[in-house]
Amino acid sequence: MLKVIIIEDETPLAEGLVASLRKLRPDIEIAATAADVQEAVDAIRSHPDIDLVFTDIRLGDGYSFDVFDKVQTQAMIVFTTAYDEYALKAFDYDCIDYLLKPIDLKDLADAIKRYEKRMPSTRVADSRRVAAKLYSGERAFRSRLKLNRVDSTFITDARDICYVEYDLGNVKVFCKNRMYGTTPLSLTKLAAELDPARFIKVSRTHIVNLEEVLMIKPTLRRNKTLVLKEPYGNVNITVTSEMIRELKQRMDLG
Repeated sequence: MLKVIIIEDETPLAEGLVASLRKLRPDIEIAATAADVQEAVDAIRSHPDIDLVFTDIRLGDGYSFDVFDKVQTQAMIVFTTAYDEYALKAFDYDCIDYLLKPIDLKDLADAIKRYEKRMPSTRVADSRRVAAKLYSGERAFRSRLKLNRVDSTFITDARDICYVEYDLGNVKVFCKNRMYGTTPLSLTKLAAELDPARFIKVSRTHIVNLEEVLMIKPTLRRNKTLVLKEPYGNVNITVTSEMIRELKQRMDLG
């Protein structure tokens, strides 16, 4: 079953999207609908197990980008909008599709197929697989990762990953030996497969190895900056105050 949240400030459009989704997937579960930024944040926090978020970009009290700046989600994102000028910014948020209104049923079906291609198994199947591995004593998280370069491919131990960055449609993985490559996995999918005792998705564009964080620096705003250890000492990652609290807990910093 596909579980989704719809963020749309025009009720007829929200209802139309629900009807189209149910036509394509009769067993779909609409976990929640939201009409503004705060409602959307609350909905995502209340439903951490959602698969997809279909969201308009312009909302009555801001932009849906504000939602994903305020709350982390493992769900994949499909932006729906009447405006095409936000496309480049939308893909900074690791979205899997950008649909222009009025939304064609075929385009909607293609977006769902794109989700299914990137997340081929259901959450139930994933849970059973992880449970079985835990019960058998087998590692439940990814231990190695195949990375692609322009003219070659190499395999790295997951423990040797320093940080991961989503940049212009590519998920780039940077390793301790200064090697880096790209993976076809989405940032969200990769974060779910890496050991949470070691890795954390700190923003919509970055995953970091907790052991590779050198310091947390304040900024002029409420956000903070993570500074990484060498050989990536020049890498600075902006993180929200909300995520900093979780990061400190994970790093036993209080």
